Amino acid sequence: MAWGTGDKIEQELAERRDGYRESKKGLHRLWGIHSTSIRANSILNDENREFVSSQFVKLEVLPKAIYHQQQDETDFYETFFSAVSHWATDSEQITQDAY
Repeated sequence: MAWGTGDKIEQELAERRDGYRESKKGLHRLWGIHSTSIRANSILNDENREFVSSQFVKLEVLPKAIYHQQQDETDFYETFFSAVSHWATDSEQITQDAY
């Protein structure tokens, strides 16, 4: 996704924030269907999608799957996180936004 100017930048940033907020819910939704579902795979392999996430989301979902030795779920999350193209890096702003 190329960056625009002015209002376009604000719109793109808002879309990315929305994508970040939805990433955790989306991961749970995709995994909840079935780890090998065609839908999940088609989303993960869609070249027109960009995934946005943060280390907070990764920390929330991946350790549990690893701890409970859920290899399919762990593989799914690792595949998703390897496809993330934009990582939220401003942890101070993220935590402020949470309140």
